[in-house]
Amino acid sequence: MGRSVPPWRTRVEHELQFLAPYRRALSSVDQTAFDALLDAVRERRAAGGMLPAVNTWQPTVLSMMVGLMAQIQQLSNRIKTLEERHDHD
Repeated sequence: MGRSVPPWRTRVEHELQFLAPYRRALSSVDQTAFDALLDAVRERRAAGGMLPAVNTWQPTVLSMMVGLMAQIQQLSNRIKTLEERHDHD
């Protein structure tokens, strides 16, 4: 029995490849930032595949947002640690 919808991993890779012209139009700094967003999606492919969504963009954007939030939390923790060190000096 065949699938009516291709696996999410396949669909999301297709969508990410579709964005190549957009990426090329970005500055090199923005390309690096954009690549980080795409990496966040790839790192969360298993989670994205858990959503029974026909719309590929919903889990894609959620994965990007989770990646950004994880980075914000990491940076916030780093700032807190540095501030605590500074307060003790």
